[in-house]
Amino acid sequence: MPVLSKIRLLTPGPTDVPPAVLLEMAQPIIHHRTQQFQDIFAELSQRLQRVFRTSEPVLTLAGSGTTAFEAAQINLVKPGSKVLTIAGGKFGERWQDIYDTYAPTLGITENIKLNVPWGEAVSAQQVEEVLKANPDISVVVLVNSETSTATASDVKAIAAVVSKTDALLLVDGITSVGTMPVEMDAWGIDVLVTGSQKALMLPPGLGFVGLGKRAQQRLKEVKPTGYYNLDLRKWLKSWANQDVPFTPPVSLIRGQRVALEMIETEGLENVWARSNALATASRTAFTAMGLELISKSPSDSVTGAYYPEGVTDKALRNGTRDNHNVHIAGGQDGRGASWKGKIFRISNMGYVDAGDTLAALLAIEMELIACGCKIKPGTAVAAAGEIFAKPLAV
Repeated sequence: MPVLSKIRLLTPGPTDVPPAVLLEMAQPIIHHRTQQFQDIFAELSQRLQRVFRTSEPVLTLAGSGTTAFEAAQINLVKPGSKVLTIAGGKFGERWQDIYDTYAPTLGITENIKLNVPWGEAVSAQQVEEVLKANPDISVVVLVNSETSTATASDVKAIAAVVSKTDALLLVDGITSVGTMPVEMDAWGIDVLVTGSQKALMLPPGLGFVGLGKRAQQRLKEVKPTGYYNLDLRKWLKSWANQDVPFTPPVSLIRGQRVALEMIETEGLENVWARSNALATASRTAFTAMGLELISKSPSDSVTGAYYPEGVTDKALRNGTRDNHNVHIAGGQDGRGASWKGKIFRISNMGYVDAGDTLAALLAIEMELIACGCKIKPGTAVAAAGEIFAKPLAV
């Protein structure tokens, strides 16, 4: 591999970071208890509200997306109630595990686990049936874009169902916010969470929690039990004063402000359209090469396919990395399926354009051919090129 060959990071997190953001994070550190920081933080918060499509608070926590989602889960459960956790992949199962861990502390009477096959999406009807049978559910946990299976759920329809009950809908938007349409206020999402290292084009280290009106009211009704730093009441109180309760990663906050400015300059709807085009091109190219897609309800954030017979995970992913400097992701194992070594995934999020996707598809095709697959050279690029030749559907 030539020394000057460009590294293309097509993994679904961490994703690539724009140079302007890296430069901003390289600026001299500033003290966080100053007006300068508060001004930067206030601008960041306002930009986050616009990306979340909400007029309600969006809290910025130090930590990963898991940190932010765990905080949302444990703060909003009513003691003596049930929770409904929906899983169709590795991350939905993680949210189930968190409630299993905290159940004795939070007074959860039952963690109702609604599992769907990996690669499929839960329906609003399935959620409605569980809610009708269990009116004492106080929280519903849903993954919008399941990264491990490249699968999207119909959040809008499910939110419409949950909003008619006393339950709060907590949405994992970690690979959907900033990639595909998510309308927090318009759809009635009570809590929306994402992380900095996906579509928001920043290194890992920040988690964001959007709190709707019903969620804010629940915070007033539920007494914090068994947690301190993750107490969202502390973060919400400081947020109202354009501040944070504990020492923040200042450089990341500065970088995130710049990254969100870049998103707004492009236009959020244009970002959604670009991601859709990248995803459509990837799916079209995979199918043209004879690959089977892993999702029956595909997300625009991530595209995945099964390996053809005779192709190993090591051969393909090591080949794209070592021979082309293209980094892609493999599969994961969980309770619902074992996909490690059986699938690969590429990202359509954040700082990635058609050139990056075409380079990745070409690398994948070349390595599949090297592994013995009967693919006509140029198939992937030709199939994707037809998609990119069309105007973006904004």
